[in-house]
Amino acid sequence: MSLVPVTDPSGLLERAPRLAELLPDAALSEALARGDAWAVHAVLSRRLEHELPGPTRELLAALVEDRGVFVIASRPPSSSSVLGTGVRWRGTPPRGSAPNVPFVAERTVTVLGVPVWPLDGYLVRADGKAPLQVIGQVPPSPGRSRRRAESLAAMALGLCALAGAGAMWLEARSMRAVTVVNGLSRPVDVRIGGEHWVVAPGTQEQGRVKMGDGPLHAVTTWPGQESVIEDVTLPVQGEHILYNVKGAAMLEAVPEEGVVSAGPYARSLPEIASVLQPGEQLSVQSAKWESAARLYAEEGRWQAAGRVASAVAEVEPGNTVAREMAARAWLFVDTQVPANLPDDLRWRNTRDFAAMLMHTWQEDPAAQALALSLMRHIGQGAQARARYAEHAQQHPDSPLAALYLQRASPPDLGSSDAVDAYSKLAARFPDSPDVTRAWLEARWRFELEHPSDADRGNDVGRPPYEVQTAELLKPFVEKHPPETLEALELDVRILLRARLRDAATGLVRRYGQDPRRRTWDFLVLAGRTAEAAGPEHTSYVMRDWIPADLARQPARMLLLDLLTGQRSPKDAELAALASPEDRSMLRLTRDVLVDPKRALKEADGDPLVVLPRLDPEILALLALEFTRTGDAFGKRLFSVSLPLMLAREPLRNHVLSVSGVPGPDFHRLPPGLRAAATLVHARREAKEGYPVFTERLDGLARMDALGGFSVRAAGPWMRRAFDACMDTKVEQSLPQGILLRGDLVKEQARQEDDREGRRPNCEARIVRPTGLPLPRTAATTTP
Repeated sequence: MSLVPVTDPSGLLERAPRLAELLPDAALSEALARGDAWAVHAVLSRRLEHELPGPTRELLAALVEDRGVFVIASRPPSSSSVLGTGVRWRGTPPRGSAPNVPFVAERTVTVLGVPVWPLDGYLVRADGKAPLQVIGQVPPSPGRSRRRAESLAAMALGLCALAGAGAMWLEARSMRAVTVVNGLSRPVDVRIGGEHWVVAPGTQEQGRVKMGDGPLHAVTTWPGQESVIEDVTLPVQGEHILYNVKGAAMLEAVPEEGVVSAGPYARSLPEIASVLQPGEQLSVQSAKWESAARLYAEEGRWQAAGRVASAVAEVEPGNTVAREMAARAWLFVDTQVPANLPDDLRWRNTRDFAAMLMHTWQEDPAAQALALSLMRHIGQGAQARARYAEHAQQHPDSPLAALYLQRASPPDLGSSDAVDAYSKLAARFPDSPDVTRAWLEARWRFELEHPSDADRGNDVGRPPYEVQTAELLKPFVEKHPPETLEALELDVRILLRARLRDAATGLVRRYGQDPRRRTWDFLVLAGRTAEAAGPEHTSYVMRDWIPADLARQPARMLLLDLLTGQRSPKDAELAALASPEDRSMLRLTRDVLVDPKRALKEADGDPLVVLPRLDPEILALLALEFTRTGDAFGKRLFSVSLPLMLAREPLRNHVLSVSGVPGPDFHRLPPGLRAAATLVHARREAKEGYPVFTERLDGLARMDALGGFSVRAAGPWMRRAFDACMDTKVEQSLPQGILLRGDLVKEQARQEDDREGRRPNCEARIVRPTGLPLPRTAATTTP
């Protein structure tokens, strides 16, 4: 031990006598000499870090731990907190110590009572409930740096967790649940935000999308194509967004089970983009556009039916069903508008739909034909002609543009001027199948209107006009076979009119080789062609083309037999059908052919769900017969079918006219509807009270070479008139002043009761004017 005394101005050796056991130590002696208690504590802390285990290390650890010995005078610090957040004292007296014994306490930053950052340590004294009495400041504890590092790490982790939670919260706030419903007939490619779905027809897809800085868009295309068919801005106010592609599906929002806050009733969702409210869930009433449009129509919601069908017609090329359903719905909507409004307001929906067809499907002649028919029906044929003229001027080399303009311009079909106009058009565009077929149609319609004039105009030895038209058609179809059912029907009618039955059935057989073309309408056409040509001229069996799923439907097979003239269903077959609508539809179709009186009575009582399923020609016969007799039910029948709605005025005008001279609008009608009007027009009310035929009906077969319903119904309808005539008593009129007595009275009564005696008069009034044979079921009596 050094003999030099150690200087201790601060008196640490007196407060901690065991410090002397660590001397001599130059660093410790120097710190004691300076009188710096914290310097002495620092020297001891550094020596403790390097000291080997043993008694000296234990002594160092005890001295360093007793921080109260190294207290220095300092100003009492401030401490305050609110709800456990602020600066608070941390530390308590040793257990079992006497009151007012000093102890070391630390000031600590706390958050909600949790210490997060240690500050300075002080020697304090507790005096009951009074605030702590600060004696002085003590050196930092050896683990303060570690605790601060842990606090820093904890705060960093807390901040990261808080930031992550905030990010997750913001992420959740920016996410939206999305349901995409596709009611179209084709799959669609839908992109919303960064998500992408390919939605199959009649199905739905669900997912979650993130909102960006801008509005949320739903962009729809056909798979593999870039052209956009719909770009919709979606609402973002709700948590669950519904996107109904083109609004084609029929959707409802219904309350969730056990939830009453959303309301007890379901609400319809006709919008393309909508939001489910809290407590609601999606209910798909119809996932396919056609059934949705029919449901809307049956409910009388024609605006919704037109919106769905027109949306489909706008994006699906060649969808004639959608076009016709939309046209009928918009016509029905516009007919409910008051008639005193200007035409621009009254026919706004129909005009806009026709304009959409004109603009969207410029390469589709069928769509343009429907648009032109709609514009003519609402009295805006001149506006349609102006649009087609502008289109033809913009595309002078387009054969379709020139054809559309010619269709909308005079002369009307059925005249020789029309044949000349279309002939010049065919010469201008010799390589256009559409233009050439339109020229052949003009020749066919001219021959229908002027059969005798055309025949008398032929030179000796020259084939008839209809044969010339057929001869022009045969090389044309070899080069350009019909691609549509409408073109096939026109070609078949031309060939059958020229009695070229083998060529007509061969054309049908060639068309039917492709299984994709064997639709319902094609089967009806094939069956009628075979019936008109006869088995010896038919090179196919129509029933071999019937798809398996159709063959398993008894109602459809019975209807096919009726429409093609194969046979009439028996009452037992009808009774075996499960659907009452099928039974009513088939019974009414059959009775139009075999019992017109019963058919008229049944039609008046059938619901409107049955009547739209009838063939348009059957509806025309019923509607015109009701119209002829003044029954208001005929007006309702005209509204259940689009062909009848478009043909209503020309059909009514022809039936109710006295002269029977058809107008230009009547010439444009399909042959079946024209035949129906011709048959009904031939019926008149005689003075005796029974219907009488007043014009020849042998032209029906010439007008409709396919043998439609009017041709097949001519015999039963004439039989009904003939039987009514035979059953009606005709009173004998006598000159004034002459009275009959005795045997003369008996003779007059016998003549009035003699049914067979009325036969010559009935034949002269009914049978001979028709050009048809005497009805087989005419009753005869023995004289």
